[in-house]
Formats: sequence, C-alpha cells, structure tokens
Amino acid sequence: MTRLKKAWQPSKDGGALATELHTQLQVSHRQAKGVIDAGCVKVNGEVVHLYGHRLKSGDHLTVDYDPDTVYQTMPQPRKQLEKAGFKILWEDKHLLFVDKPAGLLSVPSEKGHEPSLAEAITDHYRRRGFKRFQLFIVHRLDRFTSGVLVFAKTPEALHGLKNIFEAHQLHRVYKAVLVGEIEENAGTLTGKLVEHAKSLKMSVVQPRKDEPKGAKHAITHFRVLDRLPGYTVVEVRLETGRRNQIRVQFADRGFPLLGDQVYGETSELIDRQALHAELLGFRHPVTDESVTVSAPMPPDMEFALKKLRTIRRVERAEAGIQGEEGIYKPKITKGRKFERVRRAERFGPERDSREQKTETPKKPIRRGRDSYAHRSERSERPERGGRREGAPKRPGTASGVRSRSAGQEDRRRFSKPKAQGGRPGTAGPRTKKPR
Repeated sequence: MTRLKKAWQPSKDGGALATELHTQLQVSHRQAKGVIDAGCVKVNGEVVHLYGHRLKSGDHLTVDYDPDTVYQTMPQPRKQLEKAGFKILWEDKHLLFVDKPAGLLSVPSEKGHEPSLAEAITDHYRRRGFKRFQLFIVHRLDRFTSGVLVFAKTPEALHGLKNIFEAHQLHRVYKAVLVGEIEENAGTLTGKLVEHAKSLKMSVVQPRKDEPKGAKHAITHFRVLDRLPGYTVVEVRLETGRRNQIRVQFADRGFPLLGDQVYGETSELIDRQALHAELLGFRHPVTDESVTVSAPMPPDMEFALKKLRTIRRVERAEAGIQGEEGIYKPKITKGRKFERVRRAERFGPERDSREQKTETPKKPIRRGRDSYAHRSERSERPERGGRREGAPKRPGTASGVRSRSAGQEDRRRFSKPKAQGGRPGTAGPRTKKPR
C-alpha cells in the first residue's frame, strides 16, 4: 500500500473542496467525496468533512490518501435525526447511557416514519466512522418522558442487562409533578396493570375473581419533595417497570401528572407530562462494578416548577406569612440515609442475601472506650479466673474489673486441687489467708 501525499494552494477563490480534489487528483466526484469523508483532507492544518467548503487562494491544502483504495462516501444524516438533541452521559465498551429528550421515541415505531433515539445514536456513531456499530435495546421510556436511558453495545452486556431488569436488581429514580395535594409524605402504590387492546391505554385492575388476562403486578414507591398550591412534587422509585406505570397508578389515585394528556389534562405550564427519569444504577453486567448515572432536570420542568413556586410566594405574601413558616421540608431519617447508601453500593437484593449467607456476620464496631464492641468482647471472652455473670463481687474490686494480683491469686488456687484434698480438676476448700 503506497500512500500519496500532496499539498498545494487553490488557484481561485470560492471553489468547492470536492471540486478542487476532483481537478487536482484526477478522481471522480464520488471518490473525492469519499476521500473527504475518510478524513484525508486538511485545510490550513485542520481536517474538513464538508464537501462544499469554500476555498480561498491563500489556503494551504493537504491530502494524504491511498490512490489504490476506493473510498466510499458516508450517507448524509437524516434531517429529523439532526434535531434529536440527545446527550451521551456515560459509556464504555459494553454500555451506553444517554439523556433522552422529551418528544423523541425511544425505539423505531412499526411504521418507521418518525425518528427515534436508537436511530439517532446509530447515525451519530456512523458519522464518527463506526461502520458496523451495534446497538441493543434493553428498555424504553415513554415518548414524552425525559431522562436516563441505557443501551447495550455488546451481546454480553445485553444478556446481563436482561437478567438485571427481569430480576429488578436495579435502582430507578424519577421526579414527577402531581396535580393535587397528596396527603401522605411517603408511600407505596401496588396493584396490577392491564393494557386495553383497542385504545392501548393502561389501567389498574380492581381486585376481583374474574381477573383479565395479561394483568401484571406493579409496585411504585414515592416520597414527597415539595408541596405547592394545588400540586405535589414527588420522588418516585420503581420496583417494577410496566408501561406507563407511574402515570397510571397516580392517576388511579386521583393525582394525575401535570400535563399528562392521556391520563390527565393538558396544562399551560408544560406541554407534556412532568416526568423525568433522574437516576439509573445497577451492577455492571460484565465488570460487576457499581454504575450510577443521573441526568439533570430538563428546562421545561424547571420552568413549570419556577412558576408554581412563584404562585406560592405570591399567596404567602398576600397572607402575610414571612420566613419559612409553612414550607414543607422532607425529613430524611438516619435509617433512610443508610438505606440510600446501601442501594448506591449494591443494587441486587438477591446478591446481598447470598453474600450474607456465605460471609461470616461482622459485629458492629463503634469507636470509643466504652463502645458496644469492647463490652461484647469482655462478655464473650472473659479473662481466666474472671467473675461469672451474676456472681457476687469480690472485696477489693471496683465494678467487676479485676486487678492483676487477683487474677494471679485465682490461678494459684486452681492449680493445686490435690493438695487441698479435692477431686482432680476441681478446686479444694478455700482457706482465708491472714492479712
């Protein structure tokens, strides 16, 4: 393979880059575009990928290519995919986390007329030179729901992620704005969801004997983050991942999501349902490392919350309320803090149970001289000759703490059983020593 390096300056201004290569290299227009797509052309030291780049007479043009190679042109991106606007949050060889914008389908539809996030990602990597890029779909978000979405890039990761999602060994956190003021500060929504064949809408199945076929169990945990006039901001954690699960269960309770046009009503504050997938975490299916990825709240939800908080401030000012009086603040107990730390480190309950069975349980260790660990060590491993629990204290001891001389005195007594006339292995009658 012999590469040809050529450098020159264009003879006239305003010429297109592809036309200049066609003239100077004596290749076809298609081959000239393929050389540009391959990144073999530099203008003033910078790689240029635009066919119609306008040249100037003073530009320095450099081409480094193989004349025996047929360079194929890369297909142009679809105009609809250019406006997708997704953001890559984190990726490695096996996984890809992206921030899905609202209004974009997660996967291609059956008709295939509308753009999707999977197509936009594939087109993005293809434009970067990955001709055989593979993307495997694991789960999806509703079209008008924004937030973190994960894709697999290898078959190994796809197989592992399927097992993780089926076993619910992952941590999914959403933020939502509900219409109405829910009474509880935290709670769990349980029930079964079923999809209607004609409308494709989901609904909660009421407990009855003739339960419809296809009903699936759904569990949703929530806690209140903020209370606004006529609205409630909640943090939602999914234990199961059914279609439209959050939207359906809260609407069934009488608190539909703000802007939900299917299970609620339209709103002037936001043109979609106020639901955002904030966090996604699990054990890496290949490396077994803890992976947690989060996405910031989108501007449209921030704008809606800002308006609602402004309404609250106006109402408080009209009522003459000052300071933070009456403002709801969620209380996070120590147990909840430890639970959140544990979930951040390990996302598999079955894995935790297996590790607890195989590993020896460790006792809690607290710092300090009078800690529980020190007391437990003294109770489980008493010194030789020490006082038994419940026995009367000896004179000359303080709080059951024996001195070194007392311990030596006990060892002398127990070391001469036969001399005192007792049985072997037992202590003889005690004699009081003169003081």
